[in-house]
Amino acid sequence: MVTVVCTRWLDAFPVSYVRLMRNAVRANLTREHRFICVTDNPGAMDRDIETVQMPDMQIPTHFQRFGCWPKLSIFAPGVLPPDQPTLYLDLDMMIRGNIDPFFERIEKHGGFHALREWNPSLWSFVPLSLRPDRGVQGSILGFIPSEQAEIYHRFMRDQNACFEQYSLDQQYLSDAAGERTYWPFAWTASFKWHCLKYYPFNKLFPKAKEPKRAKIVVFHGKPRPIDVVPLGNYRWGTKRKFGYGPVSWVRDYWLQHDDSWVDSVATNETRSAA
Repeated sequence: MVTVVCTRWLDAFPVSYVRLMRNAVRANLTREHRFICVTDNPGAMDRDIETVQMPDMQIPTHFQRFGCWPKLSIFAPGVLPPDQPTLYLDLDMMIRGNIDPFFERIEKHGGFHALREWNPSLWSFVPLSLRPDRGVQGSILGFIPSEQAEIYHRFMRDQNACFEQYSLDQQYLSDAAGERTYWPFAWTASFKWHCLKYYPFNKLFPKAKEPKRAKIVVFHGKPRPIDVVPLGNYRWGTKRKFGYGPVSWVRDYWLQHDDSWVDSVATNETRSAA
């Protein structure tokens, strides 16, 4: 048995994201597993989704909204099965391939596993070994809960010091996790860095590249997955990396794993997030 865990707090993501993630995990994981959402509002979840009440960590609301600090609740003793290989997944990502190998690496190597933070697009011309190591990218974490409780305890001993020293939870994890192992680079892709081109090149080549070999595509920052799903001619993204209308392969994924989804709902969610 293995565990897949996600988090949701302050209604930052619609419940539909949790449902979609659960369905995508089922479709891409062959091993017997538990899918758990650690949340501050279990009552909002679909009844068939296993939830765990997020510990009250007394994190000020500002730092709940900025920095993703409540994510550290997954390391609190008693929240997750203590001795099961565990894979944490952010909700704003796509699972496009078999994820069994993530658990195989946790079992083989132990310790703490994470994405290596990507370098901006221009670094793609430089071999990976020569790119600056920017530390942990917190979207995909692997660990045995009983081995990583100190991550939680250290934060709880002095939150204010953590807030002063680190802007984001993943910066804290880069230090607090100690020795870490990075997932193989080819297993993942960043929608922002690997699928989009900078302005003005995105005007010449507007189609978002599909990373067909990546097991997981991570959406961090803007846009979120739901921003590129609805039908229509609308703009999404940032000032320098943007596009218009739906991205077909993201839309197909959404329709495949969330049979309750409709364009009108997604369009409203997109406008609300703008």
